[in-house]
Amino acid sequence: MLPREHYLKQTFQDAVNFPDGFEKGGLTDIQARLIRKQGVLVNALSMDEVSDPTPEDLHILKVISNQSAPKSPIEQAWIKYLSIVKARQASAPAKTTKAKTTKTKAAAESNTEQPADEAKPAKAAKKTTKTAKAE
Repeated sequence: MLPREHYLKQTFQDAVNFPDGFEKGGLTDIQARLIRKQGVLVNALSMDEVSDPTPEDLHILKVISNQSAPKSPIEQAWIKYLSIVKARQASAPAKTTKAKTTKTKAAAESNTEQPADEAKPAKAAKKTTKTAKAE
């Protein structure tokens, strides 16, 4: 556990969910600035890694766990940040699943077009050719 000042010295970034920056990802300029400035602290608070949380810090945890309404601008910004991340993660697996399904169908179709028995002799013929060249 480290003091809260340690976390406030670091800049928060999320290149996975916001590759073009927080502003282009749906946050206002002010919200983006707050997230960059205090996001590392809020993230550390949520993982119980801050040794000296303030009452405001503890309130952020209540807001994150839906036990209290957001009051401060950072609380509002963090809730918006979390909602954007959650929405992006919810839509990402659907795209991945669809791509995997398409690849699986293509592989199944290619397997049915060429029986396994025909593929083996072709490999054997290649080996024979290589051996003949070596002699």
